Amino acid sequence: MSIRGRLPAFESKDYRLWFAGQSISLIGTWMQNTGQSWLVLQLTNSPFKLGLLTGIQFLPSLVLSLFIGPVIDRYPKRSILLLTQSLFAVAAALLAVVTFSGHAQYWQVLAIAAFTGILTAVDWPTRQAFVKEQVHEGSAIVNALALNSTMFNVARAMGPGIGGALIAMIGIPWTFALNALSYAAVIISLIFTQAGRKPAKDGTGNYVDEVRDGARYIRNNRVVAALLVIAGVISLFLLNFNIFIPSFARLTLGLEADAYGGLMSALGIGALAAGLLMSLSGPHLEPTPTHVLSAGLTLSAAMVLLGIQHSLYMTGVLLIACGFGMATLSTMCNTALQLQSPDVMRGRVMAAYNLVYVGSTPIGALYAGKISDALGADTGFLVSGLIGITFLVCMLIMVAPRAFKGIRTFAAVGSADCDDVRRDDHTGNAESVAEISAD
Repeated sequence: MSIRGRLPAFESKDYRLWFAGQSISLIGTWMQNTGQSWLVLQLTNSPFKLGLLTGIQFLPSLVLSLFIGPVIDRYPKRSILLLTQSLFAVAAALLAVVTFSGHAQYWQVLAIAAFTGILTAVDWPTRQAFVKEQVHEGSAIVNALALNSTMFNVARAMGPGIGGALIAMIGIPWTFALNALSYAAVIISLIFTQAGRKPAKDGTGNYVDEVRDGARYIRNNRVVAALLVIAGVISLFLLNFNIFIPSFARLTLGLEADAYGGLMSALGIGALAAGLLMSLSGPHLEPTPTHVLSAGLTLSAAMVLLGIQHSLYMTGVLLIACGFGMATLSTMCNTALQLQSPDVMRGRVMAAYNLVYVGSTPIGALYAGKISDALGADTGFLVSGLIGITFLVCMLIMVAPRAFKGIRTFAAVGSADCDDVRRDDHTGNAESVAEISAD
């Protein structure tokens, strides 16, 4: 099969524009994440305070996610993203100004993180739901989500390395300033994008009823509910690398900023490998329960091994394995949820995904910061990995046989459900989307 045949998402001009703009912007984001973590450790020398910063930054996703879903469905996604991306640029510029002054304080970083957290609560689920409006066919949707993972993980591989080098050569503030400039790329791409100019549904319904309908739909759909539980628990206990890695690098291994950036890049390299593998699988890639559970076990096992060694090179190798498992798991969960969700519910389902996958970060960050403070980041890796293995084995034995019964691929089930929802919507069925389940 030709490369073009393996990348059906690139048939869409809108997706090509989005991919180009996001590719640049995400590198800037990871540069800023690297600089921000190193700045906090420099100011406080405390993994717990680094965890507190992450908790503050993602708290809005925990509090607001369920209420954001109807907003995403009611308003044009392109307009929402133009606003959030512009404000992200303003926040990055403000952080640059604060640090260039040479008098940055911890509370200032916390305040800016809280502001970006509010933006993330709106921006992240909107970006996920936006994919379906850029590409329409099932195989192209799966490919677009795999490409999104690749794009994200290319940035994860490159951004921290660039950020660490910038910190070592010219200072932390430049990671924030260059990130502010990088948002121009995605803003320009959105200006020329035709997709997302109309809302998924009209805004005449009752807002509270729409929130309730979304919650009922998720509760009644056992496949969606099980996927959200898996994503939430893994995110809560295992995906705290922005706490564990800098703490392990600086306080356990005694490394400097450039080596820390290299370890963050190792995580990104593994994620990039997974993204490329999934992207180049083209229309043959389908999310399955086996993919989801195997990826989670790979991630968990690698974290256990990280916790029982102190070798720099072995740490890099194991972080590559962590990145591979993490990217595969997140892409498979994201893709399965997108394919399971009808158009009129997609914003609400992805907002729920944001709640469990991103919104759990404040609690997970405090957990990671506290365990790293008390017992060391190596113990944090070990305990988190053991939690992951125990949870996934329990899911495999007790939940998966019932929730995923008869399912070879999530794509086939999702197509059938979406057809049912569209029929109900057109015939005025009062139960509509809310009562659809995956049974």
